[in-house]
Amino acid sequence: MSSKDFMRRHLFLFAASVVSTFFMLCAPVLSQTGEKPAEGAGGPQAEQAAPAAQAEPARASSPLWQSVIWENFPDDRLKGSKPDAVSRAYQANGWKPFFINAHFQLNENAKLVLERLGSLQNEAIDPGPYRIDEIVREAATLAQARELLKASGLEVTDTACGELSEPPREAVPVKSAGEGGGPASAHAQGPAENRPDSGESLQKYQDAFKPAARLDISLAAAFTRFADEMDPFSADDQVKALTGETPMRDVLKELEPASGQYRALVASYARYRALAAAVRQQPVNFSATIHPGDTGNQIRDLQKRLEQEGFYAGTPTGVYDARTQRAVKSFQAAHLLDADGAVGRRTAAWLNVSFADKVDMIAYAMKTLRQSRTRVYDRFIRINIPQFILEYYRDGKVQETHRIIVGKAAGKKVKYRGRMVGENNTPTLYSTIEQVILNPRWYVSDRIRLELDSEAKADPEWFTRHGYVQMTSTYPWGEPRIFQRPGPENALGRVKFEFPNVYAIYLHDTPKKQLFRRTRRDFSHGCIRVDRAVELAKTLLTDDKSPYADRLPSILDRSTQAFVRLTNPVPIAIEYVPVCANDQGQVIFLGDPYGIVIVKENESKKG
Repeated sequence: MSSKDFMRRHLFLFAASVVSTFFMLCAPVLSQTGEKPAEGAGGPQAEQAAPAAQAEPARASSPLWQSVIWENFPDDRLKGSKPDAVSRAYQANGWKPFFINAHFQLNENAKLVLERLGSLQNEAIDPGPYRIDEIVREAATLAQARELLKASGLEVTDTACGELSEPPREAVPVKSAGEGGGPASAHAQGPAENRPDSGESLQKYQDAFKPAARLDISLAAAFTRFADEMDPFSADDQVKALTGETPMRDVLKELEPASGQYRALVASYARYRALAAAVRQQPVNFSATIHPGDTGNQIRDLQKRLEQEGFYAGTPTGVYDARTQRAVKSFQAAHLLDADGAVGRRTAAWLNVSFADKVDMIAYAMKTLRQSRTRVYDRFIRINIPQFILEYYRDGKVQETHRIIVGKAAGKKVKYRGRMVGENNTPTLYSTIEQVILNPRWYVSDRIRLELDSEAKADPEWFTRHGYVQMTSTYPWGEPRIFQRPGPENALGRVKFEFPNVYAIYLHDTPKKQLFRRTRRDFSHGCIRVDRAVELAKTLLTDDKSPYADRLPSILDRSTQAFVRLTNPVPIAIEYVPVCANDQGQVIFLGDPYGIVIVKENESKKG
């Protein structure tokens, strides 16, 4: 097991043990039932009230919560002009607790949040920043404080403390709260008959309020951190869940990406984690392509390897028979390979990708789906680079699917924004398609102009014959800049889709339609070529109610550019999701063509 695998497994086991310890320590706290008061604390009336408390625990209501929560609230959450979700929620809730009831117990929402935090590792979320061990300590301290109240014959309820008379009244410390705002009063006002009759009793109540406030703040912080991880666009829903405007159970469910694809990835993540932890991966080594009818130990190794991931069933025979061929084809289909049944170089490479690397790829895919900005759109274009697919969504449903060609994985590496990337790699980004250009000119970039020189070297008329025109401006080395006229040979084809971005990339048609028949399609310099691009343009213009939609054929018959601004720009998401699931829930490993997931990790090990 690699050091990385060991650390991951250790982290997950630690998180699980912490959560388990939490529930063992806090069993009394987690109970949602009201408790029978200690003898002399409440009398018969309190006993009669117990069934009602069991059915619906009283909400924390003492005004003292305002000052105690405010005093324990972290200053860093109050910085900036815009308060975070926790600050907003406490303000809306009158600075009373979200997760603590009137009996200093965790309520049902606390249980729901803690259960969800207990499964962080199932979705490849690091439990460390959630400070679960701190929550355990705070809950244990609160449980001890409750027991001390009971043992002293005092009411275990937040209103029993009454108006504080000790220590002397003083102003709440001023905090820079921005728009968050603190409590209006520093002191609780309660009925005089509930006042504690001694400083010792007062201290016992304070010893319950303080850990309860700290625990509530920690749980609120953990919940919002989790919600941000699951859905970074959920701040308003977080506030509604904390204040009780929306049921916590519903919000926790809605944080998860709605597509069935995500649940399939979660299940696959568990499966491959188990394989990585418990199974020695069968290596396969082939000196040549393997075909049906071949025999030998390498076939037996292939069958064992396919069996490990559930593609082959039965006793390995060492014969490449029909059952083995079906298993190979299924494996190839599940790894975006041509399902021809022959084990060549690419199939062999996938067979030797480690289970741990597949775990990392699934984890990366899950995080990308969770964080995708497309979750807030109803109409948008989504491109997945490793899948070589463009999808157009309207009303949240796929309307069209187009094959695409993305930037080449091969080529020189350059440093960009602190990391090494391939100079031809298509970048991930979010933008909006604002304009469609019909019959576009192609303005040749510096780097591609140098590449064209090699093609034109033996033919002085090459540029003229292919429709290139010189401009008055020049390249850095002094030659005139060039563009290619619209026409059948134009590299951008008949349509170009423009969207603002720092990389100067765009979508476009292409005259080289044959390349779309390839399974792996990374051939461009970074821009994205779209199959059936005219059809996509027609759809976008029609949905935009543009008069150009009906005039498209006649305009494309010309050789002049037409610029069509969209009345309603279309959001576009270019993402990198190395694993997906099909409509049947089968997980498909698309690959890591740019080495963002696997190679990056391997390089970090070398360092």
